[in-house]
Amino acid sequence: MTQGYIAIGYMCNQACSFCPCSKAEKRYPIPDLEMLEKVVENMIQTSSIDSIVVSGGEPTIHPDFIDFIRYLCEKKLKITILTNSERFSDKKFTDRFLSAVRTELVELITTIHSQSEEEHEAVNGSKGSFQRTIDGMLQIQSGGIHTTVKHCITKANYKDLYQFYKFIDNVFPQETDIQLCSIDYCGLSEENKYDYMVVFPELYPYFEEMFDDYIKKLDVGNKRHMYCINMPLCSLDPYYWDFVAPKIKSYSSYSAPTQKGESNVEDGRDDFIGTLGEGCRKCKAEPLCAGTYRTAFEYFGDRIICPYKK
Repeated sequence: MTQGYIAIGYMCNQACSFCPCSKAEKRYPIPDLEMLEKVVENMIQTSSIDSIVVSGGEPTIHPDFIDFIRYLCEKKLKITILTNSERFSDKKFTDRFLSAVRTELVELITTIHSQSEEEHEAVNGSKGSFQRTIDGMLQIQSGGIHTTVKHCITKANYKDLYQFYKFIDNVFPQETDIQLCSIDYCGLSEENKYDYMVVFPELYPYFEEMFDDYIKKLDVGNKRHMYCINMPLCSLDPYYWDFVAPKIKSYSSYSAPTQKGESNVEDGRDDFIGTLGEGCRKCKAEPLCAGTYRTAFEYFGDRIICPYKK
C-alpha cells in the first residue's frame, strides 16, 4: 500500500491543549476543492498512491469536505479520516456524507482523551464534545464505516488505561477498534510540557492490566482489534509486543496548507519519529522498535526510555 497524507486546513472546532498546529497555522486560508483535487492528482501521478489520510485541523468543518471525500472515492483510494467526529452527531450531515461516499473505502479514526466527560473536555476545550463525539462515532459506524478510537497516552491519563479500555469496550461495538499512541510534544510550551511527559517504562503495570483483560476477551471470541502505535517497546513487557505496531514506512507524499491558501506537496518524511535516543542505539530491541516522536527525545532525553541491554 502506497499512502499519501493531506491536511485540508488547520481550522478546528476544538482547542486541544497539546495540538501540534500552531496559532499562526490555524489562521492560514483554507485550500479550496479545486486546489485539493490538484494536489491529489499530483500524488497519484508522482507517487502512485492507492490510499490517503485526510486530516486537519478538523477536516469535517472544511466547507467542501463531503465533496472532497466523494472525489477521493471516485479515484478509488482507500481513505482514512482523522476527525473528532463531532459533526457526525448531526444526523443530516451524516446522512449527506453516507450518501456521497463508498463506505467500504472509508474509515474514521477519532481521539477520545478520557473515559471521563470532564477530563476529556478539559483537554479539548469544547463543552459537550464528549457526547457529540461518541454519538457521531456510533452514528457513522452504524452507517457501515469502520471506526477506531484513538487514545493519546499522557502523564495525565496513563494510570487509567484499564478504566478507559473498559469504558470503550462497554460503549462501542466490537467492530470499533482501539489505537493507543504517544503524543507529539511540538504543540506544548516549555512551561507545561512536563504536565504531559510520559516515562514509557512506567506504563508497564497499566498496559499489563489492560491487555490481560483484552486477551481474555479474545480467547472467548471478541473481535475488537486493540494496538499501540508510536510506542517504544520498553513501554511493555515483551509478552505484549505483538500488540505494538512495528516500524512502518513514511507517507510517500505529504501535503499541508500554506500561508497563501495553497496546498504544497512534499515527499514523505520519516525523521520525525523513531528510535532517536542515545539509549536506543544500545538497545537490543531497537531493530524491532518503532520508537516515538522526535520531540519526546528533544524535550526529555533518554529519561523517557529504558534500553534492553545487548
